[in-house]
Amino acid sequence: MYRELNVEEALKRHDLAFIDVRSPGEFCEASIPGAINIPLFDDEQRRQLGLIYHNEGEGRARRAALEMVSPGLPDLVDRIAAAAGPKVPLLYCWRGGLRSLSLCQILNLSGIPAYRLKGGYRAFRRYVHQQLENYSLKSKMLVLHGLTGVGKTEVIIKLARRGLPAIDLEGLARHRGSVFGSVGLKPQRSQKDFDALLLKELDRYNGAPFIAVEGEGSRIGNIHLPPFLVQAMTEGCHILLTAPLKERVRRIVEEYLPAKPSASDLEQIRQAIMSLQRRLGKDRTQKLLLCLEHKDFAAAAEALCTEYYDRLYGDARKESGCYKRIIETTDMEKAVEQVAGLLLDAAVPAASGG
Repeated sequence: MYRELNVEEALKRHDLAFIDVRSPGEFCEASIPGAINIPLFDDEQRRQLGLIYHNEGEGRARRAALEMVSPGLPDLVDRIAAAAGPKVPLLYCWRGGLRSLSLCQILNLSGIPAYRLKGGYRAFRRYVHQQLENYSLKSKMLVLHGLTGVGKTEVIIKLARRGLPAIDLEGLARHRGSVFGSVGLKPQRSQKDFDALLLKELDRYNGAPFIAVEGEGSRIGNIHLPPFLVQAMTEGCHILLTAPLKERVRRIVEEYLPAKPSASDLEQIRQAIMSLQRRLGKDRTQKLLLCLEHKDFAAAAEALCTEYYDRLYGDARKESGCYKRIIETTDMEKAVEQVAGLLLDAAVPAASGG
């Protein structure tokens, strides 16, 4: 007899391997963080079964599904067992239906204990939505601001690697939040995947005196941040990062372009520059395109900073806004130490006063 776990029970356990048995297309659209996709049917088989169900009914579709999957069942069982390793497989499909049920029963018959996620991915998505809708954020935000290229994201990543409370929102969204935000990156994550990853990160650090994040608006590319987080960032402790233009240009070129950019990389940048023509004007746009054509990336980055980004984000200057601290990032390791010190100093009174 197969065993079921609901979402909350499953997320509390550390001995489970989440196995997503949906098609690759479904998995790419959205999944549970850390899950491994071992599909019962590929995308084309799923499409064919849908047609059979629509045209010939459920009974014929079930028979066709059995014919499709039977030859590969031993291999499927082996793959799930190998993927789970020492952990217990927890199988899920879209709504906890036949795909996860049938595989769970086969695994148990094969002598491999397995669980099934009650309600499937749909139940997980509902859980994430409800948690974010009613989230009780106990930490204050330490919000890093600064002009393009000062290294805000790098500071966040280095803090997180030290185990300090820091969340790379742009990394979760897989977008840098600008016209050039997707250059050189994989396709932007779905809202569903972003929400799931964000909830996981928030739960990891919630309760710390501060959580460091990069200053964002209410959106990162196509991703919407939950209102409670936007409000917490607005009301947080604001830190300004600065760096000389030359250093910023160097970082921008390194971040947005590999050592040997492909034609695809350059075309992405060209399209992004073209999208700015209305704001930059024809002459400035042509100047940037010429720099790109001659592979003078530093000149293009400098022009974008001085003629577009620095004007767009004019509030990220020393003379603008109210910042608790201004930190220079030319020496990145020193800057990270300073921001880490703010997070650690904040933790001392809370610990001694508790």
